[in-house]
Amino acid sequence: MRLPRVLFTRLPTNTRYPFEGQLPLSDSMPRPARASLRNIETNVSLTENTGNMLIGESLSRILELNRPRSCHLNLTRLLALGWSAERIRDEIHKHFDLVVFLMANAIRKDFDLGNLADAVSALETDFMVFGIGMQDSLPPTLSTLPEGSQRLLRMFDQKALIFGVRGKETENWLHQVGLNRAKALGCPCLYVYPQNLLAVSPPSGGSNAMAIASGHLTNPSIRSQKLISLFRDADSHYIMQDEFLTIARTCKDDERLYNDATGRVRTELCRPIFERILGSRIPFKNFWYFQNLDAWRVFCAQADFYLGDRFHGGIVAMQAGIPSIFIWNDQRARELTDFFALPNISVADIGDAKAHDLVDSLLTKQAFTEFRDTYRQRLDVFVRTLGEHGIRLDIDSQYYTSKREDMRQIVYKTYRKFFRGFN
Repeated sequence: MRLPRVLFTRLPTNTRYPFEGQLPLSDSMPRPARASLRNIETNVSLTENTGNMLIGESLSRILELNRPRSCHLNLTRLLALGWSAERIRDEIHKHFDLVVFLMANAIRKDFDLGNLADAVSALETDFMVFGIGMQDSLPPTLSTLPEGSQRLLRMFDQKALIFGVRGKETENWLHQVGLNRAKALGCPCLYVYPQNLLAVSPPSGGSNAMAIASGHLTNPSIRSQKLISLFRDADSHYIMQDEFLTIARTCKDDERLYNDATGRVRTELCRPIFERILGSRIPFKNFWYFQNLDAWRVFCAQADFYLGDRFHGGIVAMQAGIPSIFIWNDQRARELTDFFALPNISVADIGDAKAHDLVDSLLTKQAFTEFRDTYRQRLDVFVRTLGEHGIRLDIDSQYYTSKREDMRQIVYKTYRKFFRGFN
């Protein structure tokens, strides 16, 4: 069987600099080693929130595809370079069999997806959508969203082979506004390392357990205060995401701030900034920032558990086999934790609890039994949904219940799609 040539688009996978030339077999450039403010600002512009990398890499890690003829590309960057939608259409149709849109919490009032809608409008190549979701609850009318987002969602509903959304709330809302092909499939990053997620179990470190946290410490809010109060008496490390840029700019051009080789952020430089912002003592032992997912996962593997209000920070830990508790403060995170039965708690329900109180009450054998049962069901639906369109996942079949041979029953339409001369 000829494997599909796939173009993955929308979210980044790393901090490599995209090559703007046109040489075959060329590779992108790695980030510079020097941790100057200028380099940090440019690196951050490639990923924005480093949690996006987890979504961006997900399906390219697990699809069976023609890897030498597949790639990642942000379509909106081509528009910014002056490419017309028609030129984008023609080049994609020439080089790829399938386009995969990897999305995040893009369904919200303050986010206009019009530029992406312009690129999608002319596409003639088959495409699939995964991971799109709502940031917060919305009234049941599509006109709540910016016009560009309305156009894009209608095109996804009308033209996508798969219109995959994050969870049931997003699915229900889209059905309410007349976009009935939306299907809750979860965030695809949860399917990358099923062997590790299914092996997660309660931590055994007791009161001496090492914890990892992530949050929004540059935002002086109740959620930040609750997070730091949880770790007053715990051995804990804090992993920054998009707040690292604020810290770097506050330190101006002090290159002692960040060690690019290890991901370590100097505690004596960043802690006073956080404490000044929040007006509270910060309990974390060390601070980290990772621009590479493998380094992030390796660091997480040393910990006993994760507790934080960054959803994808918790998923990185689970990909490394570490149990996670997810704190949520909006529909986006709650929808995902509910969909996969992940251990979770709302900011409002934390009260005076400490980290180890939540570990004892939420990271139980029963909780992980429920998670594993739910996870296998979700993975099974995900595999079958892609299989209906002739797309296979390079995942050991022991982790889901679909029979491998069912995936090989590729329909006539799929043969026509990948074998252009087939009749």
